Amino acid sequence: MARFDAKLRRRVYGKLELFLQDKHHPSLRYKTVQALKHESPPVREISITIRIRVTLQDFEDHIYLRNIGGHEILP
Repeated sequence: MARFDAKLRRRVYGKLELFLQDKHHPSLRYKTVQALKHESPPVREISITIRIRVTLQDFEDHIYLRNIGGHEILP
């Protein structure tokens, strides 16, 4: 997160907070990364901005944040 400016960091934290409250909120555009749907659990993504996304895996007892960045983070 150090490479992002303060405004973008606040936005990321805000979206992650929203995800914890309601992971199906329309503004998150929460969906499976098709190239990684074979993982268990499947890798999913939420949108922060048009260009920035967070990839994650939603386990029963925890959420594993995989990466934050642009389209280059997707396979």
